Amino acid sequence: MMKQIAVTVVSLLSVTSGAFANTMLSETASPIAKITQGHGNPGESASSTSDPDVSFRVLDNGKVERTNSRYGSVSIIDPQADYLKKNRSN
Repeated sequence: MMKQIAVTVVSLLSVTSGAFANTMLSETASPIAKITQGHGNPGESASSTSDPDVSFRVLDNGKVERTNSRYGSVSIIDPQADYLKKNRSN
């Protein structure tokens, strides 16, 4: 019975989206904070107010694409992996 429950939990976790909220977030948090902390929905995007050349977009797989149009750079951030890495020592 426990084996079936474990298999079910693992299979459900593998099918769920990577874009799920990892931490509690204030209602007044900036759109970028929401996106980079895993509270964004696929397709959602936001631009930095301090540097308009920098923008963030949630990809379909839950990862976040950070683009700097001035330098032509693109990087991918995984909010879920970052959260797990920070909490591994707990």
